[in-house]
Amino acid sequence: MVVYPVAVGLLLLVFISSYYGDRVYQVAAAIAFAGHAFVSVILVPTVPYNWDIGQFHQVALGIEAGELVSASSTVTSFGTVQGLFYILFPSQPETMGVFNGLFAVLVVIPVMFLCDRLYPNLNGPQHGVMTIVLFLPLPFFLLSVPMRDALSVLMFFSILALAVQILSTRNVFLVLPLIPLWGMLFLFRPELALVFLVGIMAAIGVEIMRAVDLDISLPAMTAGLGVLGVLGVSLFAEFIYSLERANAELAYRASGGAVYLDGMQYSSWFEFILVAPTRALYFQFAPFPLHVEQVFHLLTFTMTPVVILLFVSAARSLYGVEYNETVAVLLVVVYLAGISGYGLINSNFGTNVRHRIVFDFLLVVMAAPVVKRWELRVREWLGIVPSDGSEHDEQQREAEKLDRHVYAGRQHANETEE
Repeated sequence: MVVYPVAVGLLLLVFISSYYGDRVYQVAAAIAFAGHAFVSVILVPTVPYNWDIGQFHQVALGIEAGELVSASSTVTSFGTVQGLFYILFPSQPETMGVFNGLFAVLVVIPVMFLCDRLYPNLNGPQHGVMTIVLFLPLPFFLLSVPMRDALSVLMFFSILALAVQILSTRNVFLVLPLIPLWGMLFLFRPELALVFLVGIMAAIGVEIMRAVDLDISLPAMTAGLGVLGVLGVSLFAEFIYSLERANAELAYRASGGAVYLDGMQYSSWFEFILVAPTRALYFQFAPFPLHVEQVFHLLTFTMTPVVILLFVSAARSLYGVEYNETVAVLLVVVYLAGISGYGLINSNFGTNVRHRIVFDFLLVVMAAPVVKRWELRVREWLGIVPSDGSEHDEQQREAEKLDRHVYAGRQHANETEE
């Protein structure tokens, strides 16, 4: 039954990846797509936890039959998309899982674009970044599940890439595809759509400061980020939740076997802002060792060291390598606003591992120079070097330059302390 969607998905992947033109990506994407198809068709149906698969499936069946459906706006929105697939392909969740695999492997294209724009002096294709985004184990499994995550992640990174292209080229015609994409994202994940608005306002602010020859200093950026943080909470409060609804959602999320910080309620918006940093850390890095009580918790915990490593690598890259300030502000603000916004409501690390896939991939983008060094070390260990020897030498120089920058930064910090 699923042979038809697998064949169509593979043909679409071959067409899109051949247009993209990177041979390594073409091969890796085909392997990843086959893996996603296996997971969605064979593994996911055997997992005892069903997530919200049934809700989307029932809405999709109603859409296919032309019936009036009753569900939340986000479930109805994605269920409608799933229903359109059911009209063309077999009416079973595995169909959506197969196409989610296609969406997951296509995420690499906007991710690689963002790497190139964030670090314009980083040479060569970022195959290390590509490998992490394609094959990071837990996101790989979760993006195969027939729910809205894979399509939401693809749309979000496509919107970021379009926004960066608009800011760098001033091509206003690119707003035409950006607006409907943002609207679709708002229907699927309204919180992500609003986080993007906060980030794009920060990026536009940097462009304005540059246009009027203002010094883009750390204090100025800090003040701007503070204003945007308050604005972000205002958007969140005005368009997504009232305080009462936030508390109700917080209580709802604090259920199940993977709960943290349960029993917490907000008494004011000031308290809401005050606890944001702590809850953001829980959202990004939980579960911690003391949270592990069953096998699923242990599987989730395996991502914690990986995320910590990516976070440190992202900070090190931004500290030691020249970057595009506008793109950096956009991505950093989106990242910080996102983990804070989600962290304020989420209280279940079982849900977190799905919602934070976007932010894990953002860390991969920001960590691209360090990931490039890992890639070069692996190539050397395997005895594989780029066909162009000069390119390899240049990559080696870039890696050594990063080490010198970080070492110099540490020396300066030590001298300051003394």
